[in-house]
Amino acid sequence: MKIAVVYSGEPRSYAEVKYRHAEFFHGLDIETYHSTWTKTSEEDVKLIYSAPNLKGVSQVDYKVPDRPDLVRFEKLLLNMKQNHPIFMLGRIQYMTSAALKSLSWYRLLEYDYIVRMRYDFEYDGHFTDLIPDKVQDNDVFITRKMGGKSSPINIWDGFAFGKPYAMSFYFDFHKWIPFCLFNKDIQGWKFQPEYVYGTYLRSVGLNVRDCQVQPHHVYWLGMNVDDHRRTRTVQYYRDLYNFHPEWYVAQNNKLIIENDSPTVTDNYIIDELSKEGIKIATI
Repeated sequence: MKIAVVYSGEPRSYAEVKYRHAEFFHGLDIETYHSTWTKTSEEDVKLIYSAPNLKGVSQVDYKVPDRPDLVRFEKLLLNMKQNHPIFMLGRIQYMTSAALKSLSWYRLLEYDYIVRMRYDFEYDGHFTDLIPDKVQDNDVFITRKMGGKSSPINIWDGFAFGKPYAMSFYFDFHKWIPFCLFNKDIQGWKFQPEYVYGTYLRSVGLNVRDCQVQPHHVYWLGMNVDDHRRTRTVQYYRDLYNFHPEWYVAQNNKLIIENDSPTVTDNYIIDELSKEGIKIATI
């Protein structure tokens, strides 16, 4: 069985989880593909290059100069829905797709399965335990165990696998994101990434199947879940200021672009960014 294992993002805690990933794929013929940002540190890029059977590493500019449509989409989204901060979904998924950009369709067909993994998660069991007796070309196996629990449509994007046909659509998600504005179901839902992903995969005719894998988040630099939430939420608004400063605004000490974190307050975000010299506009 020949498998392409695809990683994307920043390697973060990859040094801690890579040996567990080796156990997850033990005995299988795997080749790994990777994509990250050009801003990723040299040390972290070296960590990526330590991956087993590495076949390709792509680096994408966070400003996505070759995808101005995604930047325009972000502005359109912020104008339409001021109630969700994860407006960067398009550029993140574009970076994810870059891991396989050098592979032709015929090269992709050489693999029995394509697997999407995260650098900062461990997964219980062994990969072969997840594969049912019968798998169709349009089956995509995902997990709902990390977030997205408010709708049966939602899926989490940190793990997936399938045959090359299904996974080629999975990695094409970034091409569809601007068109999701025309989907009436998505228009009525807070543009939650898990919901958009789940809607897209079904819209292109894939059979979405929950493989029941249990992911475990391994935090880096001694962080815990609360540290991670604070860091992630502040980063959303740092990006908002850097790319769409007209929306980094508060009214009556409340952020205009709604902060949906249950634990990180608006005042905390404003204070942390103020320490970096980022001042918020008020109305």
